[in-house]
Amino acid sequence: MPGPTAELAFREDDQSPVVARMEELTAAGKGWINLLPEVEPGAEVPPSGGLFSLFTARGPAVPLGTWSAGAEGKRGPGRPSIGVQHASGPKAVARLAQLGLALPPGGIKVQDHPRRGLVLTVPAASPHDDVLYWLLSAMHALSLAPLSGNWLAQVYAGR
Repeated sequence: MPGPTAELAFREDDQSPVVARMEELTAAGKGWINLLPEVEPGAEVPPSGGLFSLFTARGPAVPLGTWSAGAEGKRGPGRPSIGVQHASGPKAVARLAQLGLALPPGGIKVQDHPRRGLVLTVPAASPHDDVLYWLLSAMHALSLAPLSGNWLAQVYAGR
């Protein structure tokens, strides 16, 4: 797979560069953005499990988030999807709800698997800044290490 077409460093308190890219990809009807958090300096990240991680049902200790533009279909714009690959265990939707983080308005669970992660679709009309805020909040909640608030967005323009 080719590398990202752009990489953007951003802070949680200014998500506007990423929201602008989300708008561009939505207009194009293709592409996705991977979100990589920075771990709090000096914090310990739990080990991944090495060779035996192939046989466990856990994702990465530091979550990987993804937003994907909804592809244009016969019925108009498709639903964007958001996902979090994480190691916090099964039933992430229930755990997030217990933490006061219900699914985004109109969000539909597609997958909630301990290794493959949590995947949702959201309505095409959902404001990008709201969707991004929810995704970053979910990544904080599902992370096994404290996150600093600094992020890297890897933008992939094609599908």
